[in-house]
Amino acid sequence: MKPFVDSSPLLSDSVALKQRFDEAGYVYIRGLIDPECLLALRRQIVEICADCHWLKPGSDPMDAISWTMPKVEGEKEYFEVYDRIQRLQDFHALAHEPSVLRLMRGLLGDTAFPHPLSIARLVFPESRDWSTPPHQDYVNNQGTPDLYACWIPLSDCPQALGSLAILEGSHRLGLQPVEYSLGAGHRQTSLPPEARNLDWVASDFKLGDVVAFHSLTIHRALANETDRMRLSVDFRYQAERQDTTERCLRPHFERLDWQDIYRDWDRDDLKFYWRDKQFNLVPWNPELGSLPDDHLAEAVRLQRKFNQEREQLAARYARQDDHGQR
Repeated sequence: MKPFVDSSPLLSDSVALKQRFDEAGYVYIRGLIDPECLLALRRQIVEICADCHWLKPGSDPMDAISWTMPKVEGEKEYFEVYDRIQRLQDFHALAHEPSVLRLMRGLLGDTAFPHPLSIARLVFPESRDWSTPPHQDYVNNQGTPDLYACWIPLSDCPQALGSLAILEGSHRLGLQPVEYSLGAGHRQTSLPPEARNLDWVASDFKLGDVVAFHSLTIHRALANETDRMRLSVDFRYQAERQDTTERCLRPHFERLDWQDIYRDWDRDDLKFYWRDKQFNLVPWNPELGSLPDDHLAEAVRLQRKFNQEREQLAARYARQDDHGQR
């Protein structure tokens, strides 16, 4: 893969920054966020993971060494951890971090604001089939196409840990149909023939690096080939007076309500802040994420394959000795 182009020298020139974004469909910024800010959030998340016995006993929780069978979205054990993360004030506050807002407003204009829908990714080793497949965010958010995401790993994130990869320039291909995938969201973009002429780009992230990209940019996660969990967050931004959908104003997975999430917060400025913004609520279009009529056979095939691999993993994990050897 080609490496990301570092756009941090353009941060003081919003015109040049936006020009590069429009050409490539993304900008990669080295060292944008103070690492201490990210480490504070990482510490809270790994404490929850350790409390639920996801991490290797006796190891430093900040290393996030996996100890359990991979958990995936939709499973009870996954949501026991994820719901607690959704209640973290610092998790949602990161979307409002000044350096991140400066970047996104440099791309979208001075009225840009983050959606309250905040997403954490908890990616286990040995779950290649559940790596986030190539997709476009617009299908999952809708509203204005000028919706940009900011992806932030909560540690150094080399490609072997499962960092993000982007199909450079793919936003110019327009919105593409979807097909079934076993990974997050159970949807992946059907890549058109023109995509063969584009390059996948990826890099080893250092703590504090971020990448921002367009809602039509095709992107995916690389497989986590390490023994550690990949912990990352991503947020969505748009300018005021643009279209949005009700889904983007609700908590991720909609398992909790905002009052439950806000229960222990001490920052009122982060609560319901979007109610002071101007935007147009538009209906959700379910057709954009509709799967082909023959998707069921592929879904069954992939699920059976995954179940067989999990049975093999379960047998191996059951043989763990007292020292954590697998």
